[in-house]
Amino acid sequence: MADKRENERAPTLRDVAERAGVSRQTVSRVINDKGEIADSTRARVLAVIKDLGYQPNSFARSLATNSSMVIGLVLPTINHPFFAEIARGVEDEANTLGYSVFLSTAAGGNEREARAIERLRGHRVAGLITFNSHLDDDAFLAAHRDISPVLQINGEIPGQRGLVIWPGYEQGGYIATRHLLEIGRRRIGYIGFSHDSNLDADKFDGYVRALHEAGLDVDPAIVLRRAPAQQSRPLERLARAGFEALEIMVRQNGRLDGVFVSNDLTAIGAIQFARANRLQIPDDLAIVGFGGANIGRLMAPSLSTIGMPLYEMGARAVQILVDAIKQREPAATTVDIAPQLIVRESTGGTRDDTGPLGIWNEGIAE
Repeated sequence: MADKRENERAPTLRDVAERAGVSRQTVSRVINDKGEIADSTRARVLAVIKDLGYQPNSFARSLATNSSMVIGLVLPTINHPFFAEIARGVEDEANTLGYSVFLSTAAGGNEREARAIERLRGHRVAGLITFNSHLDDDAFLAAHRDISPVLQINGEIPGQRGLVIWPGYEQGGYIATRHLLEIGRRRIGYIGFSHDSNLDADKFDGYVRALHEAGLDVDPAIVLRRAPAQQSRPLERLARAGFEALEIMVRQNGRLDGVFVSNDLTAIGAIQFARANRLQIPDDLAIVGFGGANIGRLMAPSLSTIGMPLYEMGARAVQILVDAIKQREPAATTVDIAPQLIVRESTGGTRDDTGPLGIWNEGIAE
């Protein structure tokens, strides 16, 4: 029985060293990519690690290197396909590169965001990815003290010393509205959320730009920007917000032949209102959402949308962050994400049973 337990135990650093014919210090240097190691020795050690299935002790490594093989990730929520897809890209790419991910959500305001970052500091994260921080500059710097590097998606780093990924929200809003104009719509409404949201403000700016280029003014009567959905049951609340917003527009204003909605779930709610009230889509009303969530292709009619490469965005964030972790003085990096129009039945296209995934491998440019 003892022999069986011995055979089943997890391999150790000593086992690797003995099998490779090197010292434990040499194995440690190979694992941590430290010091001068001959290529042949490095290859031999890595082959033994793979053969034995050796897993380095991440906590011990963190003590030795004053860091860890853990990446922190702070998102507003994961109860939304937009953020869940980003998180999936982060986790998959981190695992590929030998890192683990510690996820924390920041729903509920600035105080919760600061607490989430504080928890990650306690885990000695090697770097941090955040999304659309609402902390002011001083609070941001205070919250992220002793954490470097930091990458922010959809937000600037105070002092422009960090790593930034900018989703193309303004360009996406422009493309969506332009598409509605190109299919002959002139009374185009906008359904979004509160004015203090960066995610909404950029999309609305793109909507305004497209209308102005077409010689049209923004009609406040068909613009509705409400408070964001509460985090309790957010999917239902987002869809309900679209249903109620379109109801208000139609009941109060009537004349509406197109609408750009700032996220797909809210656009689905708008479709539900149209169907309940016998509005023909797209003949009576054409609708474009934003985000590229796969649920949009399952609707009847299926939803035209602005697709964002969410999974690739998360994976790219990890690649940039890990490159910065390996540098003593990481250079500031800004990456812009290009949105893509996905035309489906809600604006006169086809159902698109294959979905938007094919285009999500494109559109990332530095």
